[in-house]
Amino acid sequence: MRSAPSHASRVAVASAVSLGLLAAASRKEPLTAWEERRVPPPPRQHWEVTVWRAVTALGSRPVGYAAVAIRCLLSPEAQRPMSRLAPLVLLGAADGARTVLCRVVDRPRPPARERLAPTHGASFPSRHTMTALIAWTLLLRNCRAATGLTTAVAASRVALHAHWPTDVLGGWLFATVCLAAAELRQLTECGRPRQSL
Repeated sequence: MRSAPSHASRVAVASAVSLGLLAAASRKEPLTAWEERRVPPPPRQHWEVTVWRAVTALGSRPVGYAAVAIRCLLSPEAQRPMSRLAPLVLLGAADGARTVLCRVVDRPRPPARERLAPTHGASFPSRHTMTALIAWTLLLRNCRAATGLTTAVAASRVALHAHWPTDVLGGWLFATVCLAAAELRQLTECGRPRQSL
């Protein structure tokens, strides 16, 4: 049986390499042109836009940070006061690192005339997707539920033409790197396998 630390390190490395390759490809015009031809038109019905915007809010900074703050407050196993803040520190560090990567890649968003949600900055990787996966994984401690919510958020970002499909994939990979690195740190610190974040 393979050890948990080696699994966490394999996930972190594989996700980081995939993210790097995707970031390099996202800077190329052919990928954007290919995605532009395949992304369906934005929804036109008011109710559709309202539903997609409600879903996308699940990956927003206010909702994500609130979810992680709740996780910090409800954390019964924290033995040191500072360890209660670790999930919040993780999300904040991921958010800051994502901003740096976003500025480096500097990928343009879908055309402004098609966007149905407010946007800020460049497009790759998707902050909403990253925030959703980290926040809901930490709060729910249930990978399937967090994956379901994040999939909905990622779909909403593409449906609202706030991101290209590879942007949301990049956000997912970025969050996976952060979660795997945090799990690896926790496993290494404790010297024994523990439950995932």
